[in-house]
Amino acid sequence: MVDRPDSRVRVGPGNAQSLLAQNVVTSLAHGSFSTPTPYGDRRTNAQIREFCQFLAHEWEGDRHHSYAVPSRGKSSAWSRAVNGKWAAVGLADAVSKYAWSGKGFSESKAELDRFAADLQSAIRRESNDEVCAILQAIMHWGGVDNKYRQKRTFEWIERNADEISAKISKAVHLIKDEQASLKLFDGVNLIMNSTMTKIVSLADPEQMLVIYDGRVAGALGFFVARFAEERAIHQYDIADQLLFAVDREAKRTPETNRIHFPALFGKARDRCHASMVRWASQLIGHVAKECQASPREIEAALFMWGYSVAEFSDRRFGSG
Repeated sequence: MVDRPDSRVRVGPGNAQSLLAQNVVTSLAHGSFSTPTPYGDRRTNAQIREFCQFLAHEWEGDRHHSYAVPSRGKSSAWSRAVNGKWAAVGLADAVSKYAWSGKGFSESKAELDRFAADLQSAIRRESNDEVCAILQAIMHWGGVDNKYRQKRTFEWIERNADEISAKISKAVHLIKDEQASLKLFDGVNLIMNSTMTKIVSLADPEQMLVIYDGRVAGALGFFVARFAEERAIHQYDIADQLLFAVDREAKRTPETNRIHFPALFGKARDRCHASMVRWASQLIGHVAKECQASPREIEAALFMWGYSVAEFSDRRFGSG
């Protein structure tokens, strides 16, 4: 079970009013993650639909967000490029100011598209050695190839090297099937973490699965908290599916006096992370259609926005 602070949500049967909400509710029930919302399906679905519209409005919205970029370490080149401070007005503007390893969104997406094509081809041919080599390249691109920090992921890949194509295909299939249980994400059979979300995202032939890392999680939490603040919604009235699990790095914790989010790590962390990929992918896919954008663009905007949400989390509710 995923621990949900103040979670008293109860998901009832049937009567879904939107495909997205129905999928998420079904996923929740079959994934055995949580329990409950204080109202029934109809109100839960209406709230999820309302949040999707809220987030879609943020695409061309006028919300300002900014943060300091450290001048030392891995971000030093980025810091110099933005004079120490990144700022955007709305999510579309955030995409235009995307930066990763000195490259903008178009260049980075082209790299991801190449990785995706190569990985999917190797998986279809069940060329396991080639798949393993591509995974190493993806991890290097994502800056998650430190063998000490990513020991668990490297060990899982090595242990499953002879059937890695089948394992990754299974992970993609389970996450995309709203009715499938996620119990196989037990840390042994299948694993899921920020590194593996990059892999399953690129392995998905439809490119609908998003990369759910600490930055995307933080941004989703930021907007859920804003949504709750602006509508005076309390913790116990937020649909469980909107309480996205976040990491506990101080600058990426979007909590407020009103809304608290569960931890991305801890007990059942692989199953929790797989569930977050499922929920976020469904929600972002719906928002992308509303915005006439691609899921990758929405994901990229959230990635940039979520680098730091500490300013928001430090504010008292009801201010600015």
